[in-house]
Parts: sequence; structure tokens; C-alpha cells
Amino acid sequence: MELSRRKVIITFTILGLSASILMGFSHLGGTIYESVYKFITSQEAGGYRWLSWLFQSPWTDVLVQYVLVLGIAHIPAYLILCLLPKERLPLRKLSAEDFMICIVASLGVGYLLNFAGIFINGYIARFTGKDPMTMNPVVEMAMDFTPAMLIYACILGPIMEEVMFRGFLLKRARLFGDRTAVIYTAVMFGLMHGNISQCLYATAIGLVFGYVAVKTNSIRYTILLHISVNSFSTLVALGESIAYGVGGEILSMLYLIGLLLTIVFIVVCAVVILIRYGKYWYLQLTYHNGPPSEHKIFVYLNPGFAIYAVICAIEFLSYIF
Repeated sequence: MELSRRKVIITFTILGLSASILMGFSHLGGTIYESVYKFITSQEAGGYRWLSWLFQSPWTDVLVQYVLVLGIAHIPAYLILCLLPKERLPLRKLSAEDFMICIVASLGVGYLLNFAGIFINGYIARFTGKDPMTMNPVVEMAMDFTPAMLIYACILGPIMEEVMFRGFLLKRARLFGDRTAVIYTAVMFGLMHGNISQCLYATAIGLVFGYVAVKTNSIRYTILLHISVNSFSTLVALGESIAYGVGGEILSMLYLIGLLLTIVFIVVCAVVILIRYGKYWYLQLTYHNGPPSEHKIFVYLNPGFAIYAVICAIEFLSYIF
């Protein structure tokens, strides 16, 4: 594809608008969910009782909520993306060794930047007076161990996010170069989380996932990677709760010490992996990024990305103040 200023602006404006619709419609979806929930739970008929159970059961409540809030939002977002062509390339396999390397790299950089996010939140909290724990929604989610939440966090959520970011968006952004597409979708993925803690590590993890997506020309491995990363983090939080419930503070403290050592080991391994393979991965993406162009600055300087950034900034501010 000939790289022109007009094509870059139009393409990435549409990509940004689709992501903006996904974010904006999620708020509308929340309103729809509240209205449907109130209506269903107020009915007495037999069919409505079954629907009411879906909205209230710990096995389905969160799943129904996120399907209405986020799942439906994928439809208009995808319809807009249909205006753009997407890269169609043959599928390639990812070896088990490379898959494990990518898991460790994702977990390591994820935990390292999560700690950075916690530090930044603590610093901001000194001036805003807000509890740092409320500035990261993961803390609240980690305390909700209902079956529905576990299914969403470990399976449904990763699938939905990979379909959108490494599927819909990345495949269309790749027409302007692999490196451009990977960095762009990683930034969009990080901003989508709407808070400092998740934004930092989600962007870094998004770079790894994006590399895997362009290496294999598929999202099947990124879905498995995303599920693995989320499942590990969920099991870590669940393990702490179990340790405290079984052995009280002593066992909980021993668990946290073991967990800290494990995380340090993973972070060290991730750093070693990035030192050994990082340059090679970057060169691979650069090789397939096309010739340098002054127009690639418009990947971010366009109305679509501006609107998306504003929506995400509002989310950030809602957690800070």
C-alpha cells in the first residue's frame, strides 16, 4: 500500500473512532444494563424469574453484565471497521518454547510496571487525598471471587479484548507496518483500561501480544497468552485469600513471602528474556515496517485517536479524583 498522509489519517481516524465507540458505548451499555436489570427483577412471571436468576446468580451475573456493557458494543465498533481492508496472511505456528518465553516476559514486565503504577498512585494520592487502593479497579475485582467473575477475568474478558485489539484493530493497522501496528494497538489497549496502574502494564503486555500476533498472523496464541496471564494473576489473589482462610495471618504471611520471591524470579527472567530477545523482536518488526515516512506521525495525530484519548483521560481522572 502506498503510504500517503490522507490514507494514514483516514485509516487511523476510523480505527480510533471504532475504539471510541467501544468505550463510549460501554457507558451506554451500563445504563442499558441497569434498566434491564430493574425491569427483569421486578417481574413475577415464570420466564422473567429465569432471566432474573441469570442477572443475580454468582455463576452468571457478571457475565450477563459484561455482555450487555461490552459485548454488544463490539458490534457497532466492528461495523465501522468493515470500511477498512485488513491484512490477510498465512497462519504460522508458535513453538511451545516461544510461547512460554512470551508468558514469562508478559508476566515479568506486567508485575514490574504494576509496581510502578502502585508507586505513582501512592504519590498522586498524597495530593488528592484519595485512597490509593480505590485508584486501581483490579483491587476490587480481586476481592470478588464469584464463579462468574473468574470466568470473565480468566476466559471471556481476554477473548473479547484480543478479538478487538489484536484482531480487529491490529489486522487493519498492519497495512502501514508491523511495528506501527503493534505499538499503536498496545497504546490503545493500555489506554482502554482507564487507570494508571493497568495502563502501564497493559501497554507493555500489549507489545508482547502484538509481536506474537504479527509473528503468527493469528490471535489464537494471543488469546491463550492473555488467558494464561490473567489466570495466573487471579490464582495469585485467590491463593492469598485461601491461605488466610485456612491458616490465618501466619500462613498468609508465608504465602506472601513465597509469592514475592516468585514474582522477583519472574521479573528477573523477564529482564533476561528482553535483553536476549528484545532487540531481535524489535528488528523483526522494523524489517516489516516499510520505509520511513513523515506521514506516520498521523497515526496519532488524527481526530479518531484524539477522541479516544479524551474518553480515556476522563476515565483516568475519575480514578484519580
